[in-house]
Amino acid sequence: AAEAAPKLFRAVLGSVVAFATAVGKNDALEAATRQTALELLATLAEAAPGMCRKHAAFCTEMVPVCLQLMSSVADDEAWYAADTLDEADSDESHVFGEQTLDRLANALGGKQLLPVAFNYIPQMLAAGEWAQRHAALMAVSSIGEGCYKIMRNELGKILQMVVPFLADPHARVRYAACNCIGQMATDFAPKLQAEHHELVLAGLLPVMAQAGVPRVQTHAAAAMVNFAEEATKQVLEPYLDALLERLLAMLDGPRRYVQEQAITTIATIADNAQAKFGKYYATIMPLLLSVLAQATDQDHRLLRGKAMECATFIALAVGKAVVAPDIPRLVELLTRAQQAVADADDPQASYLQAAWARLCRLMGADFVPLLPVVMPPLLAAARQQPDFAVLAAGEDAEASYAAEDGWEFASVGGQQIGIRTTLLEEKCEAVELIGTYARDLGAGYVAYAAETLDALVPLFRFYFHEGVRVAAAAAVPHVLAAVRLGGDGAALRQAWAPICDRYVGVLAAEDDDAFAVQLFGSFADAVLAVGAASMGGGQLEALAAACVAQMTKYHRRMKDREAARAAEELDEDDEEQLAEAELLEGLAVDEVARALHAVFQTHGAAFAPAFASLLPVARTYLHERDAAARQWAICVFDDLVEFTGPASAPHAAAFLEPLAQALRDMAAPDLRQAAAYGVGVMAQHGGDAYADFVAGVALPALLALIARPDARAPDNVFATENAVSAVAKVLRFHAARLPDARAVLQAWFRALPVANDEDEVPPVYEYLAQVLREQPDALVPPGDAAALAHVVKAVAAPLAAFDLAPELAQALLALMQKSMQALDAPAQAALWAEIPREQQQALQAKGLI
Repeated sequence: AAEAAPKLFRAVLGSVVAFATAVGKNDALEAATRQTALELLATLAEAAPGMCRKHAAFCTEMVPVCLQLMSSVADDEAWYAADTLDEADSDESHVFGEQTLDRLANALGGKQLLPVAFNYIPQMLAAGEWAQRHAALMAVSSIGEGCYKIMRNELGKILQMVVPFLADPHARVRYAACNCIGQMATDFAPKLQAEHHELVLAGLLPVMAQAGVPRVQTHAAAAMVNFAEEATKQVLEPYLDALLERLLAMLDGPRRYVQEQAITTIATIADNAQAKFGKYYATIMPLLLSVLAQATDQDHRLLRGKAMECATFIALAVGKAVVAPDIPRLVELLTRAQQAVADADDPQASYLQAAWARLCRLMGADFVPLLPVVMPPLLAAARQQPDFAVLAAGEDAEASYAAEDGWEFASVGGQQIGIRTTLLEEKCEAVELIGTYARDLGAGYVAYAAETLDALVPLFRFYFHEGVRVAAAAAVPHVLAAVRLGGDGAALRQAWAPICDRYVGVLAAEDDDAFAVQLFGSFADAVLAVGAASMGGGQLEALAAACVAQMTKYHRRMKDREAARAAEELDEDDEEQLAEAELLEGLAVDEVARALHAVFQTHGAAFAPAFASLLPVARTYLHERDAAARQWAICVFDDLVEFTGPASAPHAAAFLEPLAQALRDMAAPDLRQAAAYGVGVMAQHGGDAYADFVAGVALPALLALIARPDARAPDNVFATENAVSAVAKVLRFHAARLPDARAVLQAWFRALPVANDEDEVPPVYEYLAQVLREQPDALVPPGDAAALAHVVKAVAAPLAAFDLAPELAQALLALMQKSMQALDAPAQAALWAEIPREQQQALQAKGLI
C-alpha cells in the first residue's frame, strides 16, 4: 500500500513515523522487524517525497535511526581473513542502514536531509569508537548523490574532513574512508578530480601500499578506479609512475582478490592515459599474457577474465602499432579461453565478449577472420530465453531459486512468479556488442547480417527487459548499414521489407514512452541506412497512421495535464511526476519528427499522400500554448515544404501566421529555431507561392532576431544561426523582391559567423563565397580593413569548429588567406591576436594555417 497508494498515509503520517522509528531503534527487537518498519518509511519517501518533505519530523526521526543501524557494524576477524570479497548481505543491519539513508537522500534531496545528517556526522567522526567513525564516513558516501546540489558547493570542506581518515588507526575506518572517496569521485565528478586531486591522491596512494591489510589496500585501488574514470589525462598523468608502482606491487601479492583489483585499476588507468601508457606497456603486457597462459585452473577464472579486460584496454590505449607484435599471442590465448568455457556461470564468458569487442575496435578489418570464433556464442547469448519459475503455495523461493543465482520474485495476482535476471543481463550485453561489431566492421560484418537480424528484430517486443529492447533497436540500423556497405542492394531491400513492417507495428502500439523514443530514432536511422524508395505505399500509410496514433495520444495526455493543473488538483509529487512525463513525451515527439524527416529525405514527394493524414494533427498542435507542441507542428510543415516544394502551398494557410508569430517568441528559442529553419526552406524550395511571405513578412522578423543584443547567448545561438541561414536563402532566391537587398546583405554579413549549427554552415558559407566572388564590393569595399577582418573571423570560426567538406573547406581557407594578405603586417598581427586561442589551436591542428 505504501508504494501503490502512499497518500492513504497522509492523515496518519506523523503517527506512522513515530511508530516506525521507535521500532527501528529498538535494539531488543529482531533485526528483520526493525528493518521492516524502516522499509515502510523509505518506501513512502520514494513514492510520495513531497508529502514526506512537508512532515517536519520525517528526516529528523529517520536519519538518526539509520545512523544507529550503521554503527552496529562488528569488528569480525573473518572480515580481515577473507580470501574472497563477497558483497555484504543487505539484511545486515549496518548495510540496511546505509541503503536506507541512500534512498532517503535520493528521494527527499539535500535541502531536507543534509542539515539533519550533519548534526550527527561531525560528532561521530570525532568519536573514540571506530564503529561511529565508520558509520559517519559511510553516511557521507551514502548521501552524496541525493544531496549533490548542496554538497558540491562545500566539496572542499567535506574532503578536508574525510581524507584524514584514510590514515585512521583502525583498518575498518580506513576502508570506509576509501569507500567514501570512491563514491564521491563518482558523485562529484569531474569537479573533485579537477579541483581536489592533490588532496585526494596524497591520501589514497599511501593506502594502496598497505599490503598488511589487503582488504583496505584493495578498496583504495577500487576507489582509484572511480577517480580515474572521470579524471582528465592532464590530471592523472603526473601520478602515473606512483600509481603503477603500487599496482605492480599488488600484482605480486599473495591474495587473488588483490591481484584482480590491481588488474582492474591498471585497465582503467590505461583507458585514461591512452598513448601515455606506452611507457609501461613492455612491463605490464607480458605479465597479463602470462596470467592468461598459466592461471588456467577454475579458481583463477575471474583473474583471467580481468586479465583479458586489462590487456585489451591497454591494447586500445597504446594503439595498434605498439601492440602489433603481441596481437597473435593475445588472439591465441583468448581463442583458447573461449573454447574452454563450458559452465554457464563461468565469469570468463562476459569478459571474453567485451575483450573481443575491444580488439575489433583496435584491429578494424583485420578482425573479420575472427568472427567465426566470436559470433556463435554471442548470437547464442542474444537468443537465450529467460528462465521462469512459478512457486506452489507455501514453497520457499530461496530454497530452490537462490538470489545469488540471479532469481527475483514478484507477486502477480497472488502467485509468486520468478525470473532469472542474470541471463537477461547477459542477453542485453550480447545484443549491445553485436551492434558494436556491425558498426565497427561495416561491410566485413555482412556474412552475419541475416542471422543477426533474425535474432534482433523480434526483440523489439521483448518486454522482460527494457535494456534488451533498447540495445536491439540501437543495433538494427548498424546491421542494415553493414549490408548496404557490402554492396548487395537487392539483399538489403529483401531484408528490410519485413523489418520495416515490424518497426511500424511496434511503433503503432508502443505505450512505453522511453522505448518509443529509442524506436522512432532507430527507425529513422534504419530508413537512412536502407536509402531511397525503400518503403511501399502501404508501409508509408502505416507509418503515418502510427505517428498519428502516438501524437494523438500525446496530445490527449497534454490536455489532461492542463486540466489537472487548472483544477489545482496536483500536489508536489503529482507535479514532479507530470514534469517527468512531459520531458519523456517531449523526447518522443522529437523522435517522431526525426523519423518523418528521414522518410521524407529518402522518399521525397512519394510520402506526401500518406503524410497528409498528419496535417490535421499538426494543425491541432499548432495552436497549443505549449511551445514544444507548436515546434513539432512547425517541423512537420517544414518537412512538407522542403520535400514537396510548391505542391505544399495548398496546406500553407494554417501554418504561416503561427510560424511568423514563432519567429517573435523570445521565450522559446527552440520554437524560433524551427520557424527560422522553415523560412529558409520556403525561400529555397517553396518558389513563388511563398515569396511574398518570405520577403515581406518573415524577413523583417529574421533581421530583428539576428540583430538582438542577446542573439549569441547560449540559449539563443542556434535559433540565431538558423535565422542567419534563412536570410542567406532569402537573398539567394528572392533578392529581386527586396526593396533594399544591399542593406539586407550587409546586415546578414554583420551577423556572421555561424559556428554552432553544423547543418547551417554549408548554405551560409557557400553563399558568402558566391557573393565575394561575384560582387565583392557589396561586402568588402576597397581598403576597408574592418570588413576584411570580419571575413577572416567569420570564416575562421566554422573552419576551427567543424570538419567541413573538402571543397568548402578549401574555398573558405582561400577566402581567409586572401583577406589576410590584403592587410598590412601590423594589421595581420592585430587580427590574429583577436582570434580566440582555441580557434587558433584547432586551425593549426588541422593543418589549415
